[in-house]
Amino acid sequence: MHHDQAVRPVSWPESEGIRLLRSVATAMVRLSETTGTESLSRPYPEEAQQALNHTVLACLLLKAQPPVSLPELVAWATHRPLNDWPLTVPADAIRPGSLLLDEATRQPTQLCYEWAVDAEDSAALSEQPFMSTASTRCREEEHSEAYQAFRCLLIRRPVLTHRDLVTLPSADDGALGPLGELLHEIYQPAPAAYLQRKRRIYTACGRCRTLLQPTTKGGMWCERQTCRNRDSVRMGREYRADDDGGVHLLIRPLRQWVSAPGILEERLARRLVRSGADVELWPDYGAYSMRVRLPDGTTLAVEHKDWTSPALLGRRATQPLSGPHYDRCVWVLPAARLREQRRFRAIFERYRPAASPELMSDRELVDSVRKATGSGPWGEDATDNELTEGLF
Repeated sequence: MHHDQAVRPVSWPESEGIRLLRSVATAMVRLSETTGTESLSRPYPEEAQQALNHTVLACLLLKAQPPVSLPELVAWATHRPLNDWPLTVPADAIRPGSLLLDEATRQPTQLCYEWAVDAEDSAALSEQPFMSTASTRCREEEHSEAYQAFRCLLIRRPVLTHRDLVTLPSADDGALGPLGELLHEIYQPAPAAYLQRKRRIYTACGRCRTLLQPTTKGGMWCERQTCRNRDSVRMGREYRADDDGGVHLLIRPLRQWVSAPGILEERLARRLVRSGADVELWPDYGAYSMRVRLPDGTTLAVEHKDWTSPALLGRRATQPLSGPHYDRCVWVLPAARLREQRRFRAIFERYRPAASPELMSDRELVDSVRKATGSGPWGEDATDNELTEGLF
């Protein structure tokens, strides 16, 4: 099917459970951005009060004991797996044991963000408003290099000092072009929750470079699950609280939906190039993740996805409606995610539209490209540094 043909996603039943999950997830994200979920303070965001009301009503209808306050609802989100909530949801919509808030920090989990962006009015919680602005500005000025530089900055430098914010727009002969002023909107002063108060420093993750958050037990926590899945958190660069005018952190929607997948996109692109393919990252101002051209002329539109919920991902599985021509569209998921959730493919298939991209692991994609280019099956370089950092 040509990518100019629109595909209407299959929607699941709008049950009360689905609406409730979206509502509570949105509330937890809003609370984390405003009052904080660790020590709630009034006034509560409107979404939080609505979520509490919806939860209480659902409990009354199902004859279950409801949370009596917003702090108790936060406690549910922190300690009570979603499969133990009084919910009526479609099969496989939630994974047993899943939580909306991390137990160590009470920060929203990735799953929480996935449910929040599933809501119809979720634009403010996604990367779309900012990336659309960047794409439009660069397209109008025909400045594709600026768009590429912007994506690289978000991936490689989620933490900036105030001096960086002032000097980067004019650095490298103005590589950011029309996007320099956008930095002040998307990089905000680092939240106090990330500050190690005794030493007055912020510490970046040695893997993904975002800030680590101290836990109540004296440890350090990274919001990125693939970093937490390692044996231990890797400590990276330290920033003094007053370094160069203060420390700024990229806003969470861009860290979640651009920076985190972008790390693996860049690594996957390098792997594909070494396998004999021609790769262009974020073609046509970000129409899709990468354009992969094989020696026989076949062109793949590759979207890199790393979602915890196969049901929510399946519902979003549509082919790009713009960008350079391609022959096949592939959505690529980290192989580790598929190993962690054995039924991921089956659940994804259950919820995806009839005409949608094929799902592959990053390793399967590399192996298929190596076969197409004649470079053979996966070789002895499978133990290099990129693999230990999360690819495959």
